[in-house]
Amino acid sequence: MNNVIKIILKSIVKLILGGLLIGFFHQYDLILAILLVLKITHSFVKNIRNKTFNSNLIFGFLLTAIIGYICEYFGTKYQYWEYHDVATEIPKWVFFAWGAAFILIYQTELEINKKTTDISSKTKKLWVLFIVTVFPTLGEIITINLGTWSYNVPYKVFGVPLAAIAALIIIHYAVNIILGYTSKKFGIKDLVFNP
Repeated sequence: MNNVIKIILKSIVKLILGGLLIGFFHQYDLILAILLVLKITHSFVKNIRNKTFNSNLIFGFLLTAIIGYICEYFGTKYQYWEYHDVATEIPKWVFFAWGAAFILIYQTELEINKKTTDISSKTKKLWVLFIVTVFPTLGEIITINLGTWSYNVPYKVFGVPLAAIAALIIIHYAVNIILGYTSKKFGIKDLVFNP
């Protein structure tokens, strides 16, 4: 159990640093997009070096980024939220931020699965639920409170509406379920989705 907590705390530190980066530099739209692409490329290379790279990493990144971008399109179009200090309705870095969120969640789950063979799959699923609940919400809290965007929806917790928290959980957990299903169906070996 201590291993899991250490892994999660390490990932939370990465998440906080990423949230601060986005929060402080959100107005530098293109530069922030480039920085996120470099970080994502670094993550892919790291997984290749560690022999943990597989199609799920790419597919999960793209699926999360595309779903996230579609949500962003409709959310800004119908003015449920708005971005600040950028010339476009949806900043260039948003697609990559959604994909990076998947990578952080995936890498956290991967570390948990590598370093904890003594916990049940039910307990691991509960940890995944905890991760997809806390990580995206914490990232939003940080960036919102640094002026990146604001919601025009009621019932907020530190600037994030309860409806947005529910949507984040559903999206990230659904991606996990989809990747688990496709990994088993197509025989993709993956320590997270099909050990």
